[in-house]
Amino acid sequence: MIEDYRKACKRGRREVSDAVSHGRYPYLPVLDDILGNDAHGSGEVPIGVRDVPMELVVGTKTRARANTFSCGFLPIADEGSEFAAKWSRLYDAQISEGIRDPVVVYEYLQRFYVQEGNKRVSVLRSLDVPTITASITRVMPAPSEDPAIRCYHEFVRLYQVAPVYGLRFSQEGACEQLATLLGQSLDEPWPEDTVRALTSTFYRFTRSYRARGGDMLAQTVADAFLLYVRSYATSGPLSISDAEMDRRVARIWGELVVAAQDDAIAYLEDPSERRGHLVSKVKSVSRSLRPAKPLRMAFVYDRDPSTSGWCAQHERGRLSLQDRLGSDVETVAFFGRGSDEDFGRAVAASLADKVDVVVTASPRQMEQTRRAAVAHPGTTFINCSINLSSSAVRTFYARMYEVKFLMGALAAGMAENHRVGYLAISPIFGSVAEINAFAIGAAMVDPYATVHLKWSSAEGYDWRRELEEDDVHVLAGRDYPNPRDPSEPWGLCCLHRGAAPERVATPVWDWGRYYELIVRSLQDDRWRKEGAAHRDQALNYWWGMSAGVVRLELGEGIATGQRRLVNLLEREVREGRVHPFEGLLVAQRGEVVRKEGEQRLAGEEIASMRWLNENVVGRLPKRWELSREGADAVAASGVISAETDAADN
Repeated sequence: MIEDYRKACKRGRREVSDAVSHGRYPYLPVLDDILGNDAHGSGEVPIGVRDVPMELVVGTKTRARANTFSCGFLPIADEGSEFAAKWSRLYDAQISEGIRDPVVVYEYLQRFYVQEGNKRVSVLRSLDVPTITASITRVMPAPSEDPAIRCYHEFVRLYQVAPVYGLRFSQEGACEQLATLLGQSLDEPWPEDTVRALTSTFYRFTRSYRARGGDMLAQTVADAFLLYVRSYATSGPLSISDAEMDRRVARIWGELVVAAQDDAIAYLEDPSERRGHLVSKVKSVSRSLRPAKPLRMAFVYDRDPSTSGWCAQHERGRLSLQDRLGSDVETVAFFGRGSDEDFGRAVAASLADKVDVVVTASPRQMEQTRRAAVAHPGTTFINCSINLSSSAVRTFYARMYEVKFLMGALAAGMAENHRVGYLAISPIFGSVAEINAFAIGAAMVDPYATVHLKWSSAEGYDWRRELEEDDVHVLAGRDYPNPRDPSEPWGLCCLHRGAAPERVATPVWDWGRYYELIVRSLQDDRWRKEGAAHRDQALNYWWGMSAGVVRLELGEGIATGQRRLVNLLEREVREGRVHPFEGLLVAQRGEVVRKEGEQRLAGEEIASMRWLNENVVGRLPKRWELSREGADAVAASGVISAETDAADN
């Protein structure tokens, strides 16, 4: 009926007017115009007949009908036109018997452009029909370093094994992550029931996400869906009811909001211990007059401290915490809980024991910790990592780069040939800042100093031999001993051919002190207040030498002048008068990162940096060069992609 056309036309013209008033193009985009001279990209691929989401049908293939529709595919031609009459007949046909013939579309970057059937699309759009049957030809974009093109090529791999449209991710590697989380791969076709479940679950999630205002968040629906799957990967993310989906989206809404923020992470670099003496004394007396309820904490390690130096550091911190606080705290530890099943059992046992706080010590545990925190919002979960965002899990790390700055200055003064070595483990968040701070400290003492970078997690080469070939006699090794290889140098060492490394300085992570500060903030309500002050951000505690959580211990053999220099620099860094990442900063190949006079780098820039200072000899490793352990660390918290090669630096 013409009345139906009149209503649709009114909506269409309103869309045109609204688009013009907001400075947007008011008509349909044209694929031929988008492609320009590259009219067929790198080839056309017939896909066949599929039902596609109507919201992905966005334009026309050619310009012929582009100005007959609004940007939302609603009609705008005059009511008395031949076009209006044909549109009305199609509308009546859809109401009486349904439109059965598929439209002909071209798909480019998961957007569909109509070659035949523009009016059919318009009629179904006016009726808010969610899908349309289409005969699809894909236009493949030429290979490019453009992130959007790289993401699309990865989507094509996903589509070949799981033909689902609408999964438009913004980050490369997301398709691989989704497949892994669902127990599938990008190399073998997925079972049909899994594809159907994925399609229906994504539709349910999209509806629930948008009902809560998801379209107002600065992220794609697919990015939000991936976070949903990650959050419920161990509790069946697919094939759930609409009501259960609504409940799950509500539980992780804070996670979705945080993930969509440009400044998603708030770096809290001061433990805010400053209090008036009288106030502290009054609180102390108050505590003594009433029986204190101890804070109960569970420490869940993915490995055993006997085989992991990192876990051993944190376990010493747990024991130190008990000694420091006595009856104010009770702790329990779970070792070797790396698998999802073992981790889940440890959390269940902790909750049954009514713990207040669950601590996980590795970035590799962040996803497990996030899932547990979402499922148990009444318990505090914290994870030792940097630059990982979550509203449900607060993270903590130490500014070891401050200590490495001192170590670099000391090392340069000891290296007579201007060559210093640096042995890094894996390129995870925070580690590159430590390398650069070391190099900057070395250049401060010796402008001719070069830092020869090696990676212990890289397979297939002998870093010890390479250090000898580089004529390096002073080396910054691991921060702590490696139980699986006691001969591996740690701390700042002098290397002597045919003899064991001589350690002259030791970086110290005082996790006992760190945990004490966390417990005190929980007890005196600062923890809650900090959460309220950063409601839509993830909180990352990143304390350093000023908080007493890291320091450099000097050996007896350090010369007096060098000891005085290190002590002077330590005092200046601790009091905030000197910072490694202020002033002129120049990366390899002469790239200026910060000009003289500009503000020092912000916490996020330091934590996520992937450039190397101009006096560093070496580069970030590529994905395929890493051991399995190194690759796992990068996948959890890496500054290079876990799925693609990193560019040389």
